[in-house]
Amino acid sequence: QWYQRRVQEFQTFQHYFKQINLRCRKMCSVVEAYSEKYEEGFEGDGDLFSIVFVKRQHYKLTNLILDNCGIESLGTGDKLTSICEAITECDLSKNKISSWQEVIKLLDIAPKLEVLCLSKNSLHDCGNISPSSTYPTLTSLVLPGTGMSWDSLLTSILPSLPGLKMLNIGHNNISSLGKESNPSFSNPNLTSLNLIQNDISSFTDVIDVAEIFPNLNTLILSDNPLLSFGDDKEVIGRFGKLSKLHVNNISIKSWSEVSKLRWFPVLNDVRMVHWDIFGDMNDEERRMILGALLPTIPLINGAEIADRPTAERWYMRRCAKNPSIREDQRLSELEEKHGVLPELRDISLKDFTEETIKLTIAIPDKAILMEKSFSVYDTFGAMIQSLEEEVKTSLSINRVRLRKQSDTTIYSVQVGPDMVPEKTPGTVTIVSMAQMLYQVCTGVRPLVKAEEGDCIELQRASKAEVKFDAAHGFVRSRLTSQ
Repeated sequence: QWYQRRVQEFQTFQHYFKQINLRCRKMCSVVEAYSEKYEEGFEGDGDLFSIVFVKRQHYKLTNLILDNCGIESLGTGDKLTSICEAITECDLSKNKISSWQEVIKLLDIAPKLEVLCLSKNSLHDCGNISPSSTYPTLTSLVLPGTGMSWDSLLTSILPSLPGLKMLNIGHNNISSLGKESNPSFSNPNLTSLNLIQNDISSFTDVIDVAEIFPNLNTLILSDNPLLSFGDDKEVIGRFGKLSKLHVNNISIKSWSEVSKLRWFPVLNDVRMVHWDIFGDMNDEERRMILGALLPTIPLINGAEIADRPTAERWYMRRCAKNPSIREDQRLSELEEKHGVLPELRDISLKDFTEETIKLTIAIPDKAILMEKSFSVYDTFGAMIQSLEEEVKTSLSINRVRLRKQSDTTIYSVQVGPDMVPEKTPGTVTIVSMAQMLYQVCTGVRPLVKAEEGDCIELQRASKAEVKFDAAHGFVRSRLTSQ
């Protein structure tokens, strides 16, 4: 019985919502749709309950939402004026408005209107529209799926909207955004342009946008058949204010094109997923490659690249194994910065038996080399603390740090700021590459199998892994904090 009652309730709801849907889909005006949605209260007569729609006072309405109501015109009379005089946001999407005269009429009678959504209305023909006035209060215009052409917008609509800050003209089969139809037009207030899912195949097709909207900071080009960002660095440099670029699901097929994103002067946030060039790479691999190729962009796909040097070294070694991801110019820059990196070699810790390692300690301004043994089970912090206590007592020096030992980027444990000793045979030197300096934190044990004369690079990572750089003699230990 309980189940039957629930079924009856559902059927009653379904009946009344179906009636509402039928009303909304017939051809009507804004006034009629408004009356049906906001003013006509009616009561259901179900067996178990009643549905009551409460009348709302329209003069308090600031957000007018009449999407998918079958509207083809605004209507007439004082009631239309009273409905629109206070609204700041209006959604008329998925209706049957086909004349821009109706849109201009709405702008004339809605002096406070800031946001207007007309998506999926057949507004492709502007005709000889020439608005009699400007509408500075309108800041956002949403026109996806309307069939609008760029030239029509540039000549007939945009000049009358000087306060426009956001323009969405996606899904309109636009292939180029030139300024030939209205070369003198410019809107310095517009900061966001959405061109999602159009027919733009080259970035040169939107270069004029940089002059039409000189303060543009957000550009969305996702789902376009974009094949190239162009070949002129100075031309791309015209986008001097562009800080956010969305290029998801485009047709770029070259890593050199990816690297061109560095040409944007102030770009700091780029979204670029669902590219064929990424193949079956996982999220981490994509992050590392993009972090290496785009050193000037801090935010990639919503995540900050925290350790850029690690990404760069990873990319260099991956290029040796997978030449298809090479970007020659960037790779040359990285080789100049890091040198030619040999392949890392796996080291097993299964046979580890040593319990101590011997360190060479340089004493500044004194012809003394101290040698001290440390347990491999000590944390890095404990090792430094032990050194500090000893040198403070014997030499009145309060600081222990890692300092560069030679031009091969080897670092030794050093007391004080100045002295750079030569490496003595038969010792183990704790070392760190320049970009890894001070990244070892207290609590990470240097649990490494060390041979006499080896150089050990300590760094922090999330899983146990040891690599050996055969050419430079770096044993790289990545251990969990245990």
